[in-house]
Amino acid sequence: MNVRRLFRLSCLSVAGLFWASCGSDSSTQAVDSDVPESDPSADVSGGNSSAEMSETSSSSEQLSSEQESLSSAEFANSSAVEESSSSDAEISSSSEASNDKKYKLASDTSVTCQQTGYKTVSACPSSGTSYDCMDYKKFLTTDTTVSEKILNAWEEKLESCGAIREEVALYGIVAPVCAGVSFIPEYECSNGSSYSGGVVEEDLFYTSQSEYNEAHGVSSSSVAESSSSESEKLVQNCPHEDYALFADILAEVQKEIYEKLSEALKVPDLGLNDAQKQFYEGLLDRENKRLKGNLSPYYMDEYEHDVLYASLKRDSEHWFDGYIAKTYTCAGGTSVTNEHYQEKYDKILQECMDIINRDAEQLD
Repeated sequence: MNVRRLFRLSCLSVAGLFWASCGSDSSTQAVDSDVPESDPSADVSGGNSSAEMSETSSSSEQLSSEQESLSSAEFANSSAVEESSSSDAEISSSSEASNDKKYKLASDTSVTCQQTGYKTVSACPSSGTSYDCMDYKKFLTTDTTVSEKILNAWEEKLESCGAIREEVALYGIVAPVCAGVSFIPEYECSNGSSYSGGVVEEDLFYTSQSEYNEAHGVSSSSVAESSSSESEKLVQNCPHEDYALFADILAEVQKEIYEKLSEALKVPDLGLNDAQKQFYEGLLDRENKRLKGNLSPYYMDEYEHDVLYASLKRDSEHWFDGYIAKTYTCAGGTSVTNEHYQEKYDKILQECMDIINRDAEQLD
């Protein structure tokens, strides 16, 4: 009996030692797995678990991605923002500068007006009154008295009225897209009135274009009737005639160049080599006594271009896309050459001769 009991106690002791040993290894292993790798930035108080660290890392990556997307969007819009800021700054600067300036109301010089800011309006063409080439021709053909400033403005507008159409739609009419805006100055006057737009000239403020026109001797019928016209230098408009395009002046220039070159080629000792003589001769249209090609020497070809669709603004410093009156007739019926026409003719002639001589010198 004692032997059996002793044997049983021995087995229990061995089993206890065995399980104690297993428990010690398991405990040591569990403690080792919970210890993080050495990291100087680790929180000594225990910090986040591995799951929390993974979630934090994922959130950081997502935030970084969102920041990159935001930065890209901001970069894409940066030029537009800068342009808008620049425009606002210019308007603000102009407004501040103008706020210091006071103008006399043209209709009552005892009243002063001051610009207070700008009003934004569409800059797209409207169905309102506008003038074209035919209108300015009509104004200049009228025998009337106007201010010298208005008369000069009519001539300038006619010269740049857009008679030359450079681009033509091949398949129907293409409607232009307009998204522009303009800024109309606003004024407040000492009499309590406020105006948008108007015209400023020196120290006077005209509340509208029509008031300005009237003050300069131009009424709706283009006749001077304004009581303010006494302060303006009025002139008699001699009716203008023989309106010419750039190509029309060039045609007259070509005739003169033809005469010059024809006479030069008759001189035996002019000092030209055979290549230069051949070049000059190749320019001449002997039958019509002008240069070959109606846009020569700007276009060195024999082609007859449609002048209403051919622009030379990249080829000539004296290009214009409207009309210039060749003559005008004053009282007495004497036709006189328009000084502006003659000035333009001389400049185009000199430019053409320079082009021809430059090309001839390259053959020397």
